[in-house]
Amino acid sequence: MSHAADPFRRRRREPGLSRRGILGLAGAGLGGGAEALLAAAPSSASAGPAGPADAGARPGAEARALSAPGTRVVLVPRTLAAVTRGAGPATSDFDIGYVAVRWTRDGNDRAADGRAGSGGAGTGTAGTADAGGAVSRGAEIRLRQPGGGFDAWRPLAVGCPAERDDSPAGGRSAAVLVAAHRATGYELWLPPGATSVTSTALNTTSGPLQRLTAPIVSAYAALSAISASRAALSAPSASRAAWSPGLFAAPRSSPPPRVATASGVSAVPAAPVAPVRLPATLDLRYLPRAAWGADESLRLSPSSGSGWKPTYHPGQVVTVHHTVTPNDDPNPAATVRAIYHFHTVERGWSDIGYHLLIDEAGTLYEGRWSGTDSVPGHREDGYVVTGAHVADFNAGNVGVALLGDLRTRIPTAAARRTLVLVLLALTGAHHLDPLGTVHYVNPVSGRRRTVPAVSGHRDWMATECPGGTAYTALAGVRTDVARQLM
Repeated sequence: MSHAADPFRRRRREPGLSRRGILGLAGAGLGGGAEALLAAAPSSASAGPAGPADAGARPGAEARALSAPGTRVVLVPRTLAAVTRGAGPATSDFDIGYVAVRWTRDGNDRAADGRAGSGGAGTGTAGTADAGGAVSRGAEIRLRQPGGGFDAWRPLAVGCPAERDDSPAGGRSAAVLVAAHRATGYELWLPPGATSVTSTALNTTSGPLQRLTAPIVSAYAALSAISASRAALSAPSASRAAWSPGLFAAPRSSPPPRVATASGVSAVPAAPVAPVRLPATLDLRYLPRAAWGADESLRLSPSSGSGWKPTYHPGQVVTVHHTVTPNDDPNPAATVRAIYHFHTVERGWSDIGYHLLIDEAGTLYEGRWSGTDSVPGHREDGYVVTGAHVADFNAGNVGVALLGDLRTRIPTAAARRTLVLVLLALTGAHHLDPLGTVHYVNPVSGRRRTVPAVSGHRDWMATECPGGTAYTALAGVRTDVARQLM
């Protein structure tokens, strides 16, 4: 297995490295990326309940053969989806893992801000009070259990109210992703005036297995590539030759960061950032898109054959979210596939809205597609691909999502550790002070907001995201990142 890193070692000093080359160099700097082969069983510190590397496949279904040096074939269940128009009742031929619900609200059906109820990763409504103080019934769902009966009605409440920047102003579209826990059917109740009601039952664990070719990339290599991409490819060749992708911060000789403004991009001075060395073994799992089972065909528009055209901007800020999906998740890769389908198909965002995701076991997932040979979430010059996670403020805003519901539960120690390392890479790459404040300007719309450089979703809008306990924990996370940058 260690032979996979050797070609990268021989190319270490060659100029003009591609992003894949940077990934390889980062792995080589670790003594070879072989430790992070997806086939290798994770250590006790990073192992999750979903198994070592199957990304949600059935036990024993994992392919063992490498398709090419530096890649391996994995078998991942294809997502099953059944669409229903109207409120139902709806039934399914498969066990339902999640239900994605969309509708158009009338003027009296106001979207909840995420401070009440529980639902899933999306936007939706809960009960609202009228002028007399009476609580009107909001959108609700009830699930049919395998025994045939329905459980109690529960609100279709907001989870992480993500949105793309170019959504129609004043739009009344609502969407919610709800965990269904292997239900066999469901029924919806929508307030009077709700129209265009559509729901999709999703199963991301039991579909026909598909063969996907996944690059063999360690977590260390992925994070090093993020931190190194801008400095390595924008610095003069002499500086680039001296740059080590094993350092999670920009070197002192790197160019100053560039901050987007409404009229263009201007250089701003930045305090020197001392490079930080990480342990030779991070003991973390990293799943590129293919490894967790991203169906890339979903990113393409059926009519034109092309997806939402990616745009890229200098990184200005990092925003932390939670997905409001079940805690103690036995198959987090399957949950990532459900969120991917919800964002890509039901929301129409042509991809998952987040750049990176972290599960409770600390596994790091590549999020939004940023190129055919990509550093996660970035173009080769270090510019950030525009996501869909903070409405009106997405350009140049890196979204990192913690899987789970963190309103009353603190992030696990493993998830917190990975978050610190991710933020260390991102703040180093984009010259951000993790304890500082940024004056964000959307380079497309000119919208402005002053927020922490490492912000929570609620710093941008009225929402509980990333959850009360996670938001409180961000202060300590920022301090840990800053301490390692010193």
